[in-house]
Amino acid sequence: MEDDITDVQDKKQEDFPFVKVIQDAMALLGWNASRLSKESGVSEATISRSLKGGRGMSGANHDKVIKALGLLKTIPIPTLQPRLIPVISWIHAGEFAEAANHWPVGVSGDGEPVYSYVKTGPHAFGLRVEGDSMLPRIMPGDIAIVDPEVRSDNGSTCVVYVNGETSIKFFWDHETEIVLKSMNDKYPDITIHKDSKVDFRVIGRVVDVRIKFF
Repeated sequence: MEDDITDVQDKKQEDFPFVKVIQDAMALLGWNASRLSKESGVSEATISRSLKGGRGMSGANHDKVIKALGLLKTIPIPTLQPRLIPVISWIHAGEFAEAANHWPVGVSGDGEPVYSYVKTGPHAFGLRVEGDSMLPRIMPGDIAIVDPEVRSDNGSTCVVYVNGETSIKFFWDHETEIVLKSMNDKYPDITIHKDSKVDFRVIGRVVDVRIKFF
């Protein structure tokens, strides 16, 4: 595998809901992160980190920011019913990649199931995050909601299977190679050449993250 995996450097990308709307509203009002913090009661560090594409705000902080900016009347807030998502182990995720096209509907294999408001397919499942490779966006103990039926576009966060190991990475599909990236810069990027014998597949796309609250 060492011959097929090389380090590369590239810019990490990730889409964060409402960030552009919030930035535009701040620009219109002439506010910086400090002013928004004062008006909303959310810490300046949390606001700055979220606007730079880091770890997202909690639902309560998000609502405070939206209210402070006067966006409650301009952003439609859909009424969604939460869906119960089964949580499986990383071992099961690897078995999923090898032995099945879809995790069985309604099966929970590792702890209590979790709720998600994101629209998912019937085979979505949760994985409790281990390690720090996706810091600061995804923290150890968070639960990543994975949907095998959502297409994995370039730059999307995915659960991948490489030679028997399962992990969360940014996914990039180039003409002759697959590139897997961590958000944490201490982890090197991984390149898998398409003509290699590396056992690789995408298990599913991460469509939601349930934050661990201490």
